[in-house]
Amino acid sequence: MTSNGLHLDVVETRGPLAVAAARGEMDLHTVAGFHPQAVALIDDHPYVILDLSGVTFCDSSGLNTLLRLRRHADENGGRLTLAAPAGRIMRMLRLTGADTVFPLYASVTEAKAAQPPDIR
Repeated sequence: MTSNGLHLDVVETRGPLAVAAARGEMDLHTVAGFHPQAVALIDDHPYVILDLSGVTFCDSSGLNTLLRLRRHADENGGRLTLAAPAGRIMRMLRLTGADTVFPLYASVTEAKAAQPPDIR
């Protein structure tokens, strides 16, 4: 799935769990198309691990989109987990305090291992 330079690739799905990779820049111009794609994924698989290793930039619009997706997953009885944020993205998550509201892991493998046994 592509949205003006921001790509969402579904890597794996298993029951309620999906692993997806975001690639590109998360900004005002790209999140408008990305958000509905991610919402549709959460609707189908309420537990989503979002691999951020391919995200090269994230502004306040991107952060707001991640927070909205987190709320959507919570409202659907699931969880949005962030994995492998690059240095700049991790710094932004820490500076804003968002690292305290998301389950956050250094890799997709760690994020998968941390899922409840009935979800993995």
